[in-house]
Amino acid sequence: MIRSLLFLTAFSAAVPLGAQQVATVEEPSSKVPFPTELTVLGGSATQVLTGTGIRVKTFLKVKVYAFGLYVDPDGARSTLSAYKDMSASTLERDQAFYRRILDQDFAMTLRLVMTRDVGGEDMADAFDGALRPRVQKAAAEMGMPEAETALDQFRGYFSLGEMTKGAEIVFSCSPDGRLTTSVKGEPQSSIESETLCWALFDVYLGEKPISGDGKKKVIARFPQILAGS
Repeated sequence: MIRSLLFLTAFSAAVPLGAQQVATVEEPSSKVPFPTELTVLGGSATQVLTGTGIRVKTFLKVKVYAFGLYVDPDGARSTLSAYKDMSASTLERDQAFYRRILDQDFAMTLRLVMTRDVGGEDMADAFDGALRPRVQKAAAEMGMPEAETALDQFRGYFSLGEMTKGAEIVFSCSPDGRLTTSVKGEPQSSIESETLCWALFDVYLGEKPISGDGKKKVIARFPQILAGS
């Protein structure tokens, strides 16, 4: 059985992984390493890391998981060409830039790595609380299809038990709205839902993100990517 959606590829400033050389970037707060490139299961094109962030439980100030955003670089350069010469500090203040990303005209992936133990049901509840209002908003205000059934299937991904520290969750969406997911290295059934894909990335990149600081940091490498470097 395939144990992960991630197949890591070589980059510069690499660290060894068996016979391969794999570059990683640490999320500064948690020190969790993120590969600078990945290819998701079912895909052929390499996606590149745009930045990392940390999810903190606000009331208790507890770090829950680190997250990184990956994009298809060619698709991003084509879709976001109007932003090619802008700095990261300019882009992070430009809400139109985030909205253009959320149009999802190119493949994108979120990789989450737990920084503490969390119950599977608690994780399911947290995602449900963030996603369900967005799914309902998309249906009511944006003309996107209802996705309640898709959301119920998504919740079932977390029936694998406790999400222990170091456990990995990978979400990947294609431009046609196909969500591919791995939880703790176990590939899950794919979901066809443009609405759910939009809602999932809106959690991190939308007008009301779960981490305002993370929303800014997770797009830090876009200027280099759009410049082709």
